[in-house]
Amino acid sequence: VNNVGTNIRKPTVEYTADDYSFLMSTNLESAYHLCQLAHSLLKRSGNGSIVLVSSVAGVVALNSGSIYAASK
Repeated sequence: VNNVGTNIRKPTVEYTADDYSFLMSTNLESAYHLCQLAHSLLKRSGNGSIVLVSSVAGVVALNSGSIYAASK
């Protein structure tokens, strides 16, 4: 189960490149790498599931946190 996530709340025009990299790395890339690492173990076992817990922010507009929403 992957349930990682963090947010930096500010207007979209105030985000820095470092903010973007941090949020995408934490919220999106970590889930991708978890799947990569788990794949061989699950394949070998012949059974299993990967559960990725997301956020309503991925489908509902936020006043701040546009990068967070995009990463979810």
